[in-house]
Amino acid sequence: MPREGVDGLRVLFFAYRRGVASNYASLVSELAERGHDVHLAFERKRGALPRRASPPGVTSGFAPERARFDGWRSIAWLVRAIADLARYAHPRYEHAPVLRARARRQVMGRLTRPGEFDPIARRVALRVARKLVGPSDAELSKRVIGAATRLEAAIPTSRRIDSYLGELKPDVVLVSPVVMVGSSQVEFLKSARRLAIPAATCVASWDNLTNKGLLRIVPERVFVWNESQRQEAVELHAMPPSRVVATGAQLFDRWFEQRPRSTRVEFMRRIGLDPTQPYVLFLGSSPFVARGLKREVRFVTRWIESLRGSDDQQLRRIGIVIRPHPTGRRWHEVDLGRFENVVVWPRRSARPVTAEEQADFFDTLTHSAAVVGINTTAMIEAAIAGKSVLTILDQEFAQESTLHFHHLLQENGGFLHVASSLEEHVRQLAHVLEDGDDQAEERARFIQSFLRPHGLDRPATPILADEVEKLAGTPVEPAARPGLLRLLLALDVPLSSIALVTFPARCWLSRLWGRTGRPAPTTPPGRSPP
Repeated sequence: MPREGVDGLRVLFFAYRRGVASNYASLVSELAERGHDVHLAFERKRGALPRRASPPGVTSGFAPERARFDGWRSIAWLVRAIADLARYAHPRYEHAPVLRARARRQVMGRLTRPGEFDPIARRVALRVARKLVGPSDAELSKRVIGAATRLEAAIPTSRRIDSYLGELKPDVVLVSPVVMVGSSQVEFLKSARRLAIPAATCVASWDNLTNKGLLRIVPERVFVWNESQRQEAVELHAMPPSRVVATGAQLFDRWFEQRPRSTRVEFMRRIGLDPTQPYVLFLGSSPFVARGLKREVRFVTRWIESLRGSDDQQLRRIGIVIRPHPTGRRWHEVDLGRFENVVVWPRRSARPVTAEEQADFFDTLTHSAAVVGINTTAMIEAAIAGKSVLTILDQEFAQESTLHFHHLLQENGGFLHVASSLEEHVRQLAHVLEDGDDQAEERARFIQSFLRPHGLDRPATPILADEVEKLAGTPVEPAARPGLLRLLLALDVPLSSIALVTFPARCWLSRLWGRTGRPAPTTPPGRSPP
């Protein structure tokens, strides 16, 4: 039921893609059950619309974007991408070389491709970017982010998005995740402010505030999971503390309620393991963390060999399930047939979205004797299921370099059994299997503080839905007047538009030149020569 005094709301939720929307499926259902209308707006370039039927009161469609040849589009990306690069120039990221390298690759890779941006803006952006990818410099990082903030305020809203909001007339606008490098989702928050519609940024995952881009725009609310994320939003993204609300992690509510669908013996027979032995579950990590399939397969092979070569008789015989990460690819091609009592399941990577997929995933967790992983959200889900979770620090992976991983460490209130080598890990695993988990209390405290800060018995979804309803009545501060800075930026808009219009033809000419090794014709494809 909606909060007292709250009539049916029109909620417009801008989601980056379907995967982000699935993180908020429980919120969407809760709002619909309370009598609110929810429209999910996806970015067209990120894929198709959801295939399954939506519940009553829920609709979906593609979100608008700036016109293809709108010169402000290029200027906006440059401003946002340079700001994102600047955050990684701060000394706090000195020990996160993988994150810094990814940001450098995403920004510099696009900046160094000639033709997409007008020469003047590109030259200025490249000059700043090359300074940012040098040695860490807190003052430079601060200056560039401050300048980018002022430039962002001077960039006008998109007429297309303004019209879209004007037609739908939502009472509330939600946007997630906003933090992708150079994200155009900022446009939705800016248009909402221009039209005086209360808006919120929804933090979709536990790594969003530390490992990606900046939030940039201060909306009426920023919804996070817990106090740690609240501090990250304030300290790393300059969000006012009064606007950041910790609601808990609605993403995990379903696992608190889930129950096994099959017995352990039934499940093990189904997937092809020896039911007379327990099994340990290895959770695959994302391609970014695992640094590619080959590295992960190589590590998993060494891990299995360490177990099979152990002095512990149970580890020599124990069943092993390898569960690929949902975004992993081609694990189904990996052959581990030389090892007995080992399976890759499911054979193809799959995000547990449907009820059947969720039941399979939970059964995989709950029937395991222990869980091993490098760095993945499923390690948190294993903790909810009451499982001992172990990890091995390995230089092959982007593990300690990702700041969110440190939430799981015992010194930060986490629950992981951490080994610095496979030999140490084998001893830890044997101890956990033989004597039980001495981190059970730490695991319970982590689950409450990180996932359900309002109490273990209080699901996060209704709390988040309450906050969305409160948001509808929140006053919206008008945007600051852009002043002279917009006029200066506007001088570059025609040049940016020309660069965008001519970019496809120039790419074609460049490819043709590369193939022939001789001067390219001046006539683009599809046109006759004069």
